[in-house]
Amino acid sequence: MSRIYLFLLGALCARGLAAQARVMTPEPPLDAARATLQGELLRFRDTLNSIDAAAARLQRDFRQASTTSLTSRARVMRDACARSARNVAPARKAVTAAQAPGERQLRRRSEMVQALDQLRSVLIRCETEFGKFSQAGQGETVRGYGNDRAVRVQSALRRYERTMSRFLGSMGIKVNPIGVEARPAAG
Repeated sequence: MSRIYLFLLGALCARGLAAQARVMTPEPPLDAARATLQGELLRFRDTLNSIDAAAARLQRDFRQASTTSLTSRARVMRDACARSARNVAPARKAVTAAQAPGERQLRRRSEMVQALDQLRSVLIRCETEFGKFSQAGQGETVRGYGNDRAVRVQSALRRYERTMSRFLGSMGIKVNPIGVEARPAAG
């Protein structure tokens, strides 16, 4: 009986040791075309972060902030949307220039171009709406409608991010979320 337990214990330990013997290798380096694509899309992603930050400040302060502060928050949101809208074209150009060798990559590239076009229209609408909100005397309008508009923009950003993640994955480009560093191989 004790031999059976000893055998089972040995078998369980061997499974654990086999998992430890697996060699972790780093991701292979990207070729020049994919590195360029990754760089362009990450630069664009970084411009979108300023929209998230502006929307978060607006959502945080809308109850107790003065009308002047709310107008200022609307101005910051307008400027962030304008900056990002200007950066859609270089990102779109990089995506359309990307080599898509397979059917899956072609489909994902098409989805990505469509997502960039949709995001561009959302960013232009954001710039226009928050441009109106940033006029003098519009603080109470920002208090009443600014959060709803900011949430709509943030929802569009999340849809774009999901599409971008699928596209980059299909192209073999691994991107960690902002603030997360790649873990080196253990050793």
